[in-house]
Amino acid sequence: ADTVLPFNKETQSQASDYLKYGATLKLGYDKTLLSVGELWLDLPVTAVDASRQLLASYWGTNLKSQLSDQLYAEIGRVEKVSPRNEEDFKKFSFTANGITKESDGLNYIDLRYQFTPSLKGEYYFGNLEDLYNKHYVGLEHNWKQPNFALTSKFKYFNAKDDGNTFDIDAQNIGVLETLKVKNHTFGLGYQQIIGESAYPLPDGFLPETYFINWNATGFFKEDERSYHVMYGYDFKDYVPGLNAMVKYVYGHDFKAANGEKNHETESNVILNYAFQQPLLKGFALQYIRIDYNVKHGNDFGEDRLFVNYTKKF
Repeated sequence: ADTVLPFNKETQSQASDYLKYGATLKLGYDKTLLSVGELWLDLPVTAVDASRQLLASYWGTNLKSQLSDQLYAEIGRVEKVSPRNEEDFKKFSFTANGITKESDGLNYIDLRYQFTPSLKGEYYFGNLEDLYNKHYVGLEHNWKQPNFALTSKFKYFNAKDDGNTFDIDAQNIGVLETLKVKNHTFGLGYQQIIGESAYPLPDGFLPETYFINWNATGFFKEDERSYHVMYGYDFKDYVPGLNAMVKYVYGHDFKAANGEKNHETESNVILNYAFQQPLLKGFALQYIRIDYNVKHGNDFGEDRLFVNYTKKF
């Protein structure tokens, strides 16, 4: 199985096609919106990884409201998930040490506050019933000057089991500094996993795009420390619509399956092009090259090519 199309574990065969459908009922008033049905969420636990061919989606209910100019609030209950390589919605589940347990749903609250024009914060709490609780606190500061812009991000995650089945105790601390000078973007980050377990992610290849730099590997193993370096360039002065990004991550201090100290690296090359011609407006191309290497384990390389079309009504 290549985790792209649905795979039947009983017959050990992969589907040749794929169909996923959903619907959402939305009711809005003033600055408040109620959504029931299929949800596309950009939150801890329930994120959507746009770097994949097929996307995960969620089923539930949420209520969003801009309570004031500074305060945004969202509450919700997500009962099921449709992973990126499955057609149907199913219960959340988590697997560790060969044991899998399901959850009846995720209850969450998300609060975002704009302290000043340049400083904003976010707090998230999610209870994945019968599995674990997750807290997230994030701060982002933007410092804009005539010749450059500096963005600073601090992210803290805390995951703890609810006393049933699993022993989960993990914290993720991450900082990321991004400097933009004209067409150049430079990034430098650090992430550390603290606690008695790896950082937990639900089954189904569900991403945690809230990390300082989510990628194919994640770098969230128990005790892992990782260093993130990024460089991007916007070719708008030469080829409008074209930009490129290269990333390199080095992670260490975690243990391999044989108990030995391990380290891993991942490098990415990302190219994006949005067509500028009127007849092709809305079409875009993206190419991603991924190279992963690990001291004790299996290396891999991936090439991803996307053709996207966006139409605004």
